[in-house]
Amino acid sequence: MGIYHLPDYLKFIKNERKTLRFLADNPFINKEFNTLAKSANVCFYKMAYSDRLIRNNNFVFGCNFDIVIEHDIRKIVIEAKVCPGFSIATYVLSICEKNEAPYCLIRKFHFDYAKPNTQTDPKPVYHIQYGGEQSPELKELEINVEILQPWLSTPRIVSAPINLALLLDRIFFEFRTEETIRLVGRKEWREFIKGNEDEILKPFYESITRFFNSDHKYSFLFRDFNYGIEKNEER
Repeated sequence: MGIYHLPDYLKFIKNERKTLRFLADNPFINKEFNTLAKSANVCFYKMAYSDRLIRNNNFVFGCNFDIVIEHDIRKIVIEAKVCPGFSIATYVLSICEKNEAPYCLIRKFHFDYAKPNTQTDPKPVYHIQYGGEQSPELKELEINVEILQPWLSTPRIVSAPINLALLLDRIFFEFRTEETIRLVGRKEWREFIKGNEDEILKPFYESITRFFNSDHKYSFLFRDFNYGIEKNEER
């Protein structure tokens, strides 16, 4: 059976283009999170648009904007990089202590998809990491990451699949302000997120249901499933 993988690269990136267009065109986001809307618009027009070009080009998105977290306005940085064939697929959320330079990084999370590699570097196919190296957006803002000890890449915590829309929904739902509460409750936002849940999450959880209904045994644990280890009856 194996683990459920991300959709076809072309289909996945086309959906990310739809997300950029939604963010750029939505009146509420333009009013309350204008920097995000502008970054999405710029990225949309920089992206490849033909199927051939999409298949052979990276999807790269970066944006930073201010949001209230724990009663203070802070700068957050959102980044995404997805390479053809999902050779790299990472979504990053970084949180700064304040919203003005010099910025001090206090949190940095990677939401990653990693092709199964159980021989040399086993890791959950879908996972979250805390920390990581300095990324392009952080470098542009001159944010040092040494406080997070970037040499430490473990543990990698099992997670569900992610894309830009689902990451933003987590952020807006978690960092609750008057503006984010209004946004995540809006009909067009909920419909937008449902479409992404159908595209990304539904097949993933269906695969988990199939696993527990037919394949779960001592020789094929849920841990094996999450690490992309194929079922082996001889184990």
